[in-house]
Amino acid sequence: MIRECLAIMESGNIEDLFEIIPRIGVLRDPRFNDPLLDLLSQKDIKRREFAAYCMGAMGDACFLDPLRKAFFQAMQLNGFGARELQIAIIEAIGSIGDDAAVDFFLPALQDCLASKAAARGKKGAAKNAERMSRWIVESLGAIAQQGGTHSLEALLELTAHNDPDIQAMAISELSVAYWHRPNEIEDEILEKIYDLTTHPNSMVAEAALSALQNLADVGCRRAEAYFAPSEEDDD
Repeated sequence: MIRECLAIMESGNIEDLFEIIPRIGVLRDPRFNDPLLDLLSQKDIKRREFAAYCMGAMGDACFLDPLRKAFFQAMQLNGFGARELQIAIIEAIGSIGDDAAVDFFLPALQDCLASKAAARGKKGAAKNAERMSRWIVESLGAIAQQGGTHSLEALLELTAHNDPDIQAMAISELSVAYWHRPNEIEDEILEKIYDLTTHPNSMVAEAALSALQNLADVGCRRAEAYFAPSEEDDD
């Protein structure tokens, strides 16, 4: 199976390439590394997209630096397939789950927000930058869910961002990070979410309330207490 995958990578047939991604993720053989690095550096966008998804499926931190470089190169691209390549790289970095990726994601997020601000009046460009920002925050959440402490800290910091969209996404990802261990959520994080339920921006306040509800639904006792009727209500 490994030899077959290597042969398909060498042939470079696009349809065949994307069909073997699940196998690459199961096999995770180091013999795939060099062919994938070669594909990531090719001009063809779809081959680079394939390589990024495979690197994410492999889950090896050795791919972080090549993916970082590929992302900033992809940010210079326009036209068909450029956005899909950028998203593939972000997803791959998140899938690898290395907390060191925070040092990439936060500057990349700032670049996306700067692009969004510069694209005012250009709906397509602004929408693209907004989607990229969402993928970055979600990838931070994916790493935090795997125990990444720096990613958790980054999400907590983003809950105070001056962009309410970013705040709302960060709040949501903070709660998702604790879905599989709801009663381990730190008091600081839970209190921050509590405080944001009274935020003047309705999007942020609703995101905080939804995050608490999600945590309560998966068994977080402290979040459940937020929704418990008070003695005054009983009276």
